[in-house]
Amino acid sequence: MGFQGQEIDTSMSTIIIILTILSALLFAAAGALLLVRRGAVGGERVLGVGLVCCVLLLAANAWAAQAPPLGNMRHVLCALPLLLAPVWVYLRCSGVQAGAGIAGVAAVALIGALCMPLQAGWRQAPALQSAWFVPHVTSYVAAYAMLTLSALYAAGAWGERQIPRLEAAHSLARLAFPFLTFGLCSGALWADAAWGRYWAWDIKEVWSLITWLIYLIYFHAPGSNAAKQRALLLLGFAAVLVTFLIVNMAPLATNSLHTYAR
Repeated sequence: MGFQGQEIDTSMSTIIIILTILSALLFAAAGALLLVRRGAVGGERVLGVGLVCCVLLLAANAWAAQAPPLGNMRHVLCALPLLLAPVWVYLRCSGVQAGAGIAGVAAVALIGALCMPLQAGWRQAPALQSAWFVPHVTSYVAAYAMLTLSALYAAGAWGERQIPRLEAAHSLARLAFPFLTFGLCSGALWADAAWGRYWAWDIKEVWSLITWLIYLIYFHAPGSNAAKQRALLLLGFAAVLVTFLIVNMAPLATNSLHTYAR
């Protein structure tokens, strides 16, 4: 029985790796095609196939984890492209062609997932066995995905394309902010249920709050010109990177209440 279980784990690990590589290649190809006008239709089709592969990858991760696959950084990076799908549809309906950016972000996320430990034997920690788990993590990942796209538009807002790209960046940030707010509030409620207190000044909590405050300042900054808008959006994204990546990898995080998110 133990040998059979090991065989199943090995087979599932292989399937997960293959699906991750295939999805990353499809998104990279879609991004390249969408950067060329002639390849727009083909690029969107390849992007759609990449999203289908990501659905299969999510299912494989869920099978291996025997729980919603959102409990560590590799899981989250694998799920991120799927949360970009409704954003892609929303932007297309708004007349914004963001397929290349979405494909690029998705490809980078999956390449990052390939750099993370597979953790085939990962199981849901007791602290994660909560009704808040899926909505809390999903809202944060959706917010971070949209804020990544927002930062890309802000970084490219120069010259003749400055105004439309800043408008797209603002629209994405505005769409992401409710998700960011829900993530912060649901995290506090979850913390009270799990640890008996709403706030513990944990390093992850502190940087989540800093990120939220930067975007709050962005939305309420009086008389913001293009340069100030761009600077605040990029500063906010820098805080997102610290919260999501650097905090999890820093030595200080070993004492964090969120160490299971590595």
